[in-house]
Amino acid sequence: MSSTRKNNDDPWSSSDEDDDSDDENVELDAETPFYSICSYCHTDAPKFDTLALALEHDVTNYGFDLMGSSALLLSSNNEDDFFEGAIVLINKCRQFVKDNQAKFSGIELGRELNNYLKDHKVDDDGDAKYYKPVLDDDSMLMCIDELCELKRQTEQESQADASIVGSNKSEPESDDMEQLRAKISLLEEQLSRAKGCIAALANDDGDDNSMSDDSRSGDDGDKKQASLKQRNKKPDNDTYYFSSYSHTGIHETMLRDTVRTAAYEEAILSNADSLFRDKIVLDIGCGTGVLSLFCAKAGAKQVIAVDNSDIIKQAREIVELNGYSHIVTCVRGKCEDLIANSALPLDGKTVDIIVSEWMGYALFFETMLPSVMVARDALMTPATGNMFPNVAKIFIEGCNEMERLDYWNDVHGLNMTPMKERMVSELTQDAHVEIVSDENIVTDRKEIITFDLNTCKDADLDFEVPFELHLRDNDLSRNEVQIHSLVISFDIGFAVPNTKCVQFSTGCQSTPTHWKQTQLWIDPVHNCPVLNRETGDSMKGIFRMKRNVKNHRAIDMSVVWEVGRDAGSGWERISDGVLKRSLMA
Repeated sequence: MSSTRKNNDDPWSSSDEDDDSDDENVELDAETPFYSICSYCHTDAPKFDTLALALEHDVTNYGFDLMGSSALLLSSNNEDDFFEGAIVLINKCRQFVKDNQAKFSGIELGRELNNYLKDHKVDDDGDAKYYKPVLDDDSMLMCIDELCELKRQTEQESQADASIVGSNKSEPESDDMEQLRAKISLLEEQLSRAKGCIAALANDDGDDNSMSDDSRSGDDGDKKQASLKQRNKKPDNDTYYFSSYSHTGIHETMLRDTVRTAAYEEAILSNADSLFRDKIVLDIGCGTGVLSLFCAKAGAKQVIAVDNSDIIKQAREIVELNGYSHIVTCVRGKCEDLIANSALPLDGKTVDIIVSEWMGYALFFETMLPSVMVARDALMTPATGNMFPNVAKIFIEGCNEMERLDYWNDVHGLNMTPMKERMVSELTQDAHVEIVSDENIVTDRKEIITFDLNTCKDADLDFEVPFELHLRDNDLSRNEVQIHSLVISFDIGFAVPNTKCVQFSTGCQSTPTHWKQTQLWIDPVHNCPVLNRETGDSMKGIFRMKRNVKNHRAIDMSVVWEVGRDAGSGWERISDGVLKRSLMA
């Protein structure tokens, strides 16, 4: 293999990445964090990435539900403007907390704030002063439309709950339902008006100089500036990732993956005495809480279950239903933020074990491991703490699918070979996640890299490693064998010293899992590697994996390969090529 390669042949170089540099020079306003209503006055006030997380913090820690209060104060039939009512409500709450933080704390503060709001309606005299922000750059005031959407969802959930028990309601209660529907209709109209205002703002040129002094002053100016700030907020690449785990289907798929779930169960319960009894465990990405419950059954004295999707609600109910709420505490939030804000119920303690099912397709798709590593470095007990699992390995092997290609030669007596090239064009665009039959594997399965999860660093997750593949002996009838694709899979090990070792594999030779295998197709029509058994040919190469530039949860893979044989004078190269494939989130 040539030891030098020009820049334009580098599989990592692309015009797309060069173009990104221009985009990165366009800086938007820095995103302002959200502060909860009840804790914003604290010296080390916790910061949140989303409005929903800030509201959840108030509910969990103070028993104060802003959405409940807004349903009481903002759904009045006399209310003409949701935006104005919300601004008044938020600033009124913040002013009360500011004035009373020395008197009350925790649940008591939330109770007193609830009582205060019951006695001070939005339409009381003197509310004009609450149009001025109590907290500078208050992100809640910049996201009133999001608050309106959350409120609409809350109203719809209440309506759905009411309909479930509607058959048991008396006539007066059905009248309440009619009022609720009317309120929802009113809110939807207000949301529509709000979206219209935002759309109008979006058509403005955004130049501050185009606004008169009068337009910049007063309530209207403040609202416009808030809307402009909201419009300039940077998109969050994590939003789709976390919201996808709110769907039941993905959790059902993972739980029904018996290879995965049974391996975790065996690894935890069979090491109850050696690892888990009387230990503190952190479960990152807990989902339904199944791993946390395994840890509780294994005798852990405290389990903290963390997830940043709303599945955490069901996890709490499942924990309670199974009688482990005295051991397992469910916390919603992004792990890095919870750690930075000291929002985990550890009281200064470290954790003995970090349990997580962070693996994605080709091991690193979705890029969850860095979050787990942040927790490891910040919270895990030095020297004696353990990641569980603690070992991950990536493998590569060669695949031949001649039957799939030859299918188009004769389809019910018809020649459809033009479809073959079309199919190949589609297969070579990106990486594909499929169950690959072991019958189609024609080379040995080679381990290319191993990660010690107790010690690996973030930089290690973008890597390049050599590999060499040889033909298997499972089909000696073929002397020359084409390699149509390279198949990537991984093995996971629970192999803490002095404990029972448990492992599972996602390779083609093992029971299929929901991770399947990741297939990197080589062009079988125009440049297909061919290995000759008699001459002892092998396929050598460099495999590279790294996080995608535009979306860190996607991964890019590249292979520089060549086929050759060991001749008397050294390595004799027969063919070579480069492929680039991505798994996009």
